[in-house]
Amino acid sequence: MELLKVADIHTYYGRSYILQGVSLSVERKEIVGLLGRNGAGKTTTLKAILGLVKPKKGTVTFRDKNITRVPAYRIARMGIGYVPQGRGLFPLMTVMENLKTGMRYGYDSEGVEEMLTLFPFLKGRLNQQAGTLSGGEQQAVAIARALLTRPYLLLLDEPTTGLMPLFVERLRQTIARIHEKGVSILLVEEKVPFTLTLAERLYFMVKGRIIHHGTPQSLKETPEVFERTLGISL
Repeated sequence: MELLKVADIHTYYGRSYILQGVSLSVERKEIVGLLGRNGAGKTTTLKAILGLVKPKKGTVTFRDKNITRVPAYRIARMGIGYVPQGRGLFPLMTVMENLKTGMRYGYDSEGVEEMLTLFPFLKGRLNQQAGTLSGGEQQAVAIARALLTRPYLLLLDEPTTGLMPLFVERLRQTIARIHEKGVSILLVEEKVPFTLTLAERLYFMVKGRIIHHGTPQSLKETPEVFERTLGISL
């Protein structure tokens, strides 16, 4: 059952034609990967879903509602969580103050307890400035903040960027646990092995277009797709 449907969206930055007819979908309780090189249009796709970039053509449907022209703040309240590339934390605010910015209905003590169960190492960091945390710890705060919005769909934009291998593996396990709780995930990544271990379906983007999609298993049988779109060999 479809949770998100992006249908033939076209976007521009000034005269630059960025998304050229992008279509993709995310089912309920599904992890979908969106792969592509830098500049392919992956982040712009997420911003179009979130209402931060308005398509010139095409539609975005979420939970059977057309949200193409809905303001970004209302889209967030409808149940789409977002972890931007670079994490987007307030570095001079404490961890708890950052978490509070994700709470839609006042202080969510139950939600905080859930996040501290998911990220136990944050228990001793709640009063620490977010900017003093390690990269992996900052990513945990960014994900926790997004989850405190109680989303149906979580958008993750390059979550492994700048992380040490140990934190990358912890992040993979965390995303799997979030998925087990019933949250759908659209994962934008450059690290193919990381995405292959998580995603149930994959889309490949080149220069603003989706040029191929399929399951990880089917795509492993057509390695030329990875070579042609990402320049790598499996």
